[in-house]
Amino acid sequence: MKKLFWLWLLISPLVQGADLATAPVRKETLPLEHFFDGTVEAVHMSTVSAETSGRVQEMLVDVGDKVPAGTVILRLVSTEQRQQLNQAEAARAEAQANLDVATKNYERARELLDRKLISKSDFDRAQGSYSGARARLASAEAALKSARQRLSYTEVRAPYGGIVSARHVELGEAVNPGTPLMSGFDPDSLRVETDLPQAVAAQVARLRRARVITGGKSIEPAQLILFPVADPATSTVRVRLELPERSTGLYPGQFVKVAFTVGDTKRLLVPAGSIVHRSEVSGVYVVQDKTVSLRQVRLGDRFADDVEILAGLQEGERIAVDPVAAGIWIVNHRAVQDKDSE
Repeated sequence: MKKLFWLWLLISPLVQGADLATAPVRKETLPLEHFFDGTVEAVHMSTVSAETSGRVQEMLVDVGDKVPAGTVILRLVSTEQRQQLNQAEAARAEAQANLDVATKNYERARELLDRKLISKSDFDRAQGSYSGARARLASAEAALKSARQRLSYTEVRAPYGGIVSARHVELGEAVNPGTPLMSGFDPDSLRVETDLPQAVAAQVARLRRARVITGGKSIEPAQLILFPVADPATSTVRVRLELPERSTGLYPGQFVKVAFTVGDTKRLLVPAGSIVHRSEVSGVYVVQDKTVSLRQVRLGDRFADDVEILAGLQEGERIAVDPVAAGIWIVNHRAVQDKDSE
């Protein structure tokens, strides 16, 4: 009793003469929602495969690493490809030299023909050699370009920025064109897919309102897409929800709840900050006839800064907005009563 008295002396200057701030339990029309399980998917998810033969020489990233677009993630031994490039460069140089000679012979033959010092057949042979040399140079340049391309394939780069999700080869392993090397996904572009009964799908198609619930937060999809056909085996319709860019905290394969709006309903609401949580029990401080009492309630869904009350309160009742101040008021009131009883 003495402890309560001294506590009252300590806190009474803070609460004396101050009325508790209250708010009414109000009823509002809010969306009626049906909840379904959904699966998170990556919009950009792919597997990089080898485009040339070789042996894995160096692996620069591993599972879980985040890499920017264009980053080299794996290197293959490039000895064979470099030899092919050297041969192509030599063939191109030879073709260029032959073209230079053929060009000079052709120009000389044309001058001699104009001066009528050679026959037309000699000029035609020079012209044919010149045309053939040009064609061989073009072929050599194409082969050189192809050799450079094959050499570039020995450095495997990330096609887009993302996270490595799987590694399919080991260091020193021989690979051929088409061999899977690494898989990855872009964590900034995600979507959710779920299946709806046909009756619910019809309502969703009419209202096109939904939200993805995960980790205590709600995400509004950027786009809602209903597939135009139903699955004959399950009689369900696939729905895809495109999430906003950079929806952090989600990853492919994760299960989430999806709330689809199918109509409207009236709900009892109170401010979320007025809820008191004691172990597994929830309650609010009800203010009535200048008295404050803690009442247990059953909670429903959360809507922004409000919480739905399923049981324990009636519309129009007033509750304390600040549960801490209400608790202090009760302690203060009891301390006064105990002091008066002495």
